[in-house]
Amino acid sequence: MKALVLTSVLALAAASFGQSCCKAKASAEDAFLLAAKEMEMKAEGKQACCKSTVAKTVVKGEGACCNAPGQPVNFKVYVAGEGYKFFGCDGSANKGRKELIAKGNKVGKVQPVSVAKR
Repeated sequence: MKALVLTSVLALAAASFGQSCCKAKASAEDAFLLAAKEMEMKAEGKQACCKSTVAKTVVKGEGACCNAPGQPVNFKVYVAGEGYKFFGCDGSANKGRKELIAKGNKVGKVQPVSVAKR
């Protein structure tokens, strides 16, 4: 998997040398590189945090990620029979809610947490 990602990135880099640069193209390249990095992390059994950028990749649940232990929680989702699941940011709460629904759980809407806890 790493070889595929590396080959794709090298092919993109080689193709970009012969073309002129513009902001829209750079944004597309950044999105591609971020997606390639996420694929590499997934192959290693890790997930990228929503705060990841092309320049700095943050692993979900570690460091400055909004879902890392010790970070304040800002959103919650109620799961029938289990109680609330807490999330650090709106994006991870929406993603977590979709994953819970896919597993067959009955879940409520994403709600803001009035007092941050963890």
